Amino acid sequence: MASHHVIGTGRISATLATAGDDPDRLLDTVAELIVDCGLRVMAQKFVAFPNGGQTLVWILAESHLVIHHWRQEGFATIDLHVCDYRASNREKAKALTASLERFCYRPGTERWQEIVVEDPRSQDPTELGLPSGTPAGRSPTAAIK
Repeated sequence: MASHHVIGTGRISATLATAGDDPDRLLDTVAELIVDCGLRVMAQKFVAFPNGGQTLVWILAESHLVIHHWRQEGFATIDLHVCDYRASNREKAKALTASLERFCYRPGTERWQEIVVEDPRSQDPTELGLPSGTPAGRSPTAAIK
């Protein structure tokens, strides 16, 4: 079992700034990006803060996506976490990261960091209570890009 945690920061795009005017539409638009990358949305939520900031959360079958943005500051952060319980979701996470980069950030302002962590217990999927046939035998590693 592995998990992929991708964190991004950057200046918000005009698209994200405008979409923030209609949080329900923004939630649905990003949900479409998520689904287009092969991940599954289980729930979504929007919260506005008095200082003008907004936090949007999508609970995924594979884990979560959170976008925080401050239009008055022109800045946004993205926190994407996906897990690989039965199959690798790394390519799906990479595809979603690329889509979010185009949607949320002005070109050339984004910075990304990815942390990949493999669970040393993944050598025996029965220890995790997973069905047989779950990929196993990975050695524990952590990589930061």
